[in-house]
Amino acid sequence: MQIKRDFNYYYHLHDTVTHALLHLFFQISTTTRYVPVNRRNEILIKYLKPKLSDTSLSSIKKDIKLMVNSPRKSGGNLEMKLHELNALAKQSKLKGAEKLYHLLVCLYDEEGIESQLFEKGMQTKPGILYLLEEQLEQGFDAEYRQVSPISMLIELERAPELIECINRHGLFVAEMKEWNEKTHQAHLLVHPLDINLVEG
Repeated sequence: MQIKRDFNYYYHLHDTVTHALLHLFFQISTTTRYVPVNRRNEILIKYLKPKLSDTSLSSIKKDIKLMVNSPRKSGGNLEMKLHELNALAKQSKLKGAEKLYHLLVCLYDEEGIESQLFEKGMQTKPGILYLLEEQLEQGFDAEYRQVSPISMLIELERAPELIECINRHGLFVAEMKEWNEKTHQAHLLVHPLDINLVEG
């Protein structure tokens, strides 16, 4: 379950920071006047405060509290802190599970493809990339190194193009395990670069 917690943490943190910055930029774009740092902080705090009571974000509640409180220090610039947080996440040395998370973030940022953990009984939606929770738990060793391929399932007409996107990312090799041309349902296998492709 640790990998699921890590996945949820990084996903929610990235999502919240990205949406907060987008909200700020949208608010700034509605005016022709310069928006000072104090006003930018207010806009971000007003956006982030309701997130404290969002139960789906419980894994990052402490981080949100820090974000809300950081501008209260004299000279605090929340916008810059959020940019730094994103930059640090990109520069950090990634472990196996974090590499997978980084891939999912890139697929979202570059291709607009959301990802979710699939749970039994869940109704799937087209265009969303699903990962199987039990495979995530079994696909990594105790040090979070990926030791087996991870299945990704998606219903998307351009699903075959995702193989090139994943390979271009540079940390994984993707293969099409199954493809239904009529329903556009795909089963992709994602291998870390340091293990060999298993013939299947």
